[in-house]
Amino acid sequence: MLDTTRDMSSAAYAGATKVNSTSFLSIRNIEKRFGDFTALRNISLDIEAGEFVCFLGPSGCGKSTLLRIIAGLERQNAGTLRSLSNDISNLPPAQRHFGILFQSYALFPNLNVRENIVYGLRNGHMKRSEIDSRLAELLDLIDLRGSERKYPAQLSGGQQQRVALARAIAPSPRLLLLDEPLSALDAKVRVHLRQQIRDLQKRLGLTTIMVTHDQEEALSMADRVVAMRDGEIDQIGTPTEIYHTPRTLFVAGFVGKMNILPGKVAGSRLTVGSLELPVPKLYDKPENQGSVVACIRPEQMRLLPGGEPANDAALDAQVVHLEFLGAFWRAKIIVPALNNAEIAADIGCREMNEHPVTVGERVRALLPSEALVIFPAEQTKQLGEVAPA
Repeated sequence: MLDTTRDMSSAAYAGATKVNSTSFLSIRNIEKRFGDFTALRNISLDIEAGEFVCFLGPSGCGKSTLLRIIAGLERQNAGTLRSLSNDISNLPPAQRHFGILFQSYALFPNLNVRENIVYGLRNGHMKRSEIDSRLAELLDLIDLRGSERKYPAQLSGGQQQRVALARAIAPSPRLLLLDEPLSALDAKVRVHLRQQIRDLQKRLGLTTIMVTHDQEEALSMADRVVAMRDGEIDQIGTPTEIYHTPRTLFVAGFVGKMNILPGKVAGSRLTVGSLELPVPKLYDKPENQGSVVACIRPEQMRLLPGGEPANDAALDAQVVHLEFLGAFWRAKIIVPALNNAEIAADIGCREMNEHPVTVGERVRALLPSEALVIFPAEQTKQLGEVAPA
């Protein structure tokens, strides 16, 4: 296994200020301005050793700027960064011992795979035998043994990205920073490579931060997701927390598909159109009184044949569109009781085979109250920000 730790007493950290902190990386009250534009405000979070954390959000939300501040490529206007109790707020990039991988592979076209990977080791006063040993180890890790004499132009996009990854981790960085490293790859290669990166990160125990606007990448790779909007953090949580219990309407709409319905809450009862439901306990809060939006994911909906007996949560509806998405079908239905709202409902392939649904068919739509998430109506101004660029 590669050694991913270094002696904190090294010359690079000479003069760093000791503080009481147990987090691998502690970020406090970071602000960044470009002229009159505030790119980041009041950013605070802790990252633990060995974690894989994703900064997730639409273009322009500040996630790449925050990554560059962590790397030392940008200087914050206010706030501090500490790594293992050492103040690194003003250290230059070379003295932070962080590896970084950008969206562009940035491989040297005139150097072969071997020369690209060991480039950062040449100034480390390592012996030739040590460099060769590290190279062999890295080629095995990225599954490119035998390709060391090839040049970047002779490699596929996925192979080039793996070489760039090996170059980033060759010096055994304390922290690996990934800035949308998979966005230039086609879908199939992207899915394969994200699993390889995650497996490699776990094997090395390497603390990693990745910037992405791809919600699927964040949910599948991260231990925790930092959802960002307009230079601020909206929510920090595990992928399941971000997906199932979003804290803002922005997060609810940005991560996954969400049906959003206007309604009203009085006491512990929610009214949406002519339907009245109990407010889920998690969202029974003072701020959710009065005008609200009630949200439910398509996979939480269930469609029943039109002849099914009525109940409090099953509503008459008509199928107006069907879309086959491989693992499931997505139906769009019009529900008169919900002010003729158009709602998306997902139907599993097995369920579709057993009980086929057709466009124009009248069905019963089951709206389970426990699956609802509720937010104050004023948060609807966030809806224009949920589409990733």
